[in-house]
Amino acid sequence: MSMEWTDHYETGHPVIDRDHRDIVDIINRLEVELDTENPTEISGILCDLTDSILDHFGREERMMLKIRYPEYGAHMLSHCRFFAALTRFIYVFETDQATSCRAMHAFLTDWMVGQECSEDQPFVRFLNAGYPDDTGR
Repeated sequence: MSMEWTDHYETGHPVIDRDHRDIVDIINRLEVELDTENPTEISGILCDLTDSILDHFGREERMMLKIRYPEYGAHMLSHCRFFAALTRFIYVFETDQATSCRAMHAFLTDWMVGQECSEDQPFVRFLNAGYPDDTGR
């Protein structure tokens, strides 16, 4: 089932929210391709996803450093753990294309809904308290 963006996921920061929406769109593209089981298309989507997530994490981490976010270490560790898990899923897919990507899709959806948006909300509140116009660029 496609992930639908709702106001519940909004952090209140336009750049972070745009990044999150873009990641959700890619996760939804992955879901559509799962039924076709086209490894070339799925690989391309996984590349897009990896690029978008790395850009997003880098942008957030630069913003956190700039404002001396007190939870920077924990947030960065969360990013590292997520990326390690994503890399494992991609490795399994690339080495055994018969393996279903459904577990990866479920993992990505759970991460986006349960962790990424909720972890970014306190960061954005802290950011907006002192840097309301910071775009992270």
